[in-house]
Order: sequence, then C-alpha cells, then structure tokens
Amino acid sequence: MKARTSLDSADQSTKWPNKLLPNGSELMRTSADRSSELMSIFEQRFSSRLRRDFTDEVAAAYDRSPLGPHDDKTARVVRALGNASINGKEVILNLGPNGPWGIGRITVGAPGNLVLLPSTFYTYENALRGVFALRRQNFLES
Repeated sequence: MKARTSLDSADQSTKWPNKLLPNGSELMRTSADRSSELMSIFEQRFSSRLRRDFTDEVAAAYDRSPLGPHDDKTARVVRALGNASINGKEVILNLGPNGPWGIGRITVGAPGNLVLLPSTFYTYENALRGVFALRRQNFLES
C-alpha cells in the first residue's frame, strides 16, 4: 500500500470548483481566476465603504478647507477620488497666469483628449471645490 501524501489527503471541499466548457469537459480553475475573484470582492467592499464615508459632513469639511489638512474620513474620500480612472476625470486648468482656472474633463477620443467645461473660477480653492463637487456627483451617480 502506498503512503498518503498531503496532496492525496486534501479534503475535496477545499479544492477550487472546475469550470465547464461548452463541450461539457472540465477546465481547472487557475490562480488568475482566484486573483480576479478577490479583486472583484475588494472593489465591491471598497466602493461600499466609500459610499458610506462620502457623507454631507465630508463634503462640508472639504469645502471648508480644500487644501487640507483633512480628517481621516475626508482624506480617504479625497484619495479615492484622486486615484480613480483617468478617463472621465475632472482636472483643473490654468487659463492664464495666476488664474483664472477652469475645469476640463479627460475624454479619450476628444481633440486633445480633453473637454473644457464652461465654468471659470477666480481662486484655486474654488476650482478645487468645483472639481470635488463634480467628482462627488459622478461617483454617487455610478
């Protein structure tokens, strides 16, 4: 009788489930599949937490001091918005020396990959508030 190895004695319930191909044969699940699943779970939990953190109090705290310093919750929201995908992100544009400032939206495929929005701000802090408000609206609508 052959000695059992740790691989032989592994509980079948702990093995990853197989995928069925259209022809009925099985394909083993890979580590890339597991990584993709974990990334999806992480993104769902992160988005859920960010939605809970993105309160009117956070928006008011940012409006009071857009340059910081920020409390933990506000800083977490600001970091998350800043780390969002570049496509569709609003950015501040300097329209002249020392202002005024405008807001543009990065749009892949548009001329220069940028669409200038109609708003104009005469202080940098107000431009930051405008970008934050647009990003908040886009996040909460998604």
